[in-house]
Amino acid sequence: MASAAFAPNVDRLRPATAPSPERLRAIGDMQAFLARTHPQTPAEALRLLRNAYPDMPLSVRVAACGLAA
Repeated sequence: MASAAFAPNVDRLRPATAPSPERLRAIGDMQAFLARTHPQTPAEALRLLRNAYPDMPLSVRVAACGLAA
């Protein structure tokens, strides 16, 4: 049986810029929310997401709006 010290570390294998699976799922949920609410501007979309997902970081809400570079 291999020791825990040699267990693969998934976070270490993922590039630093790649979002975690949880964040990808949250972004998908937010995009579905925006598709249902039809905001007229990016500012309105961000406001709606801030109200609906207050615990998510701004960077995730921005990515959900398609504004991330």
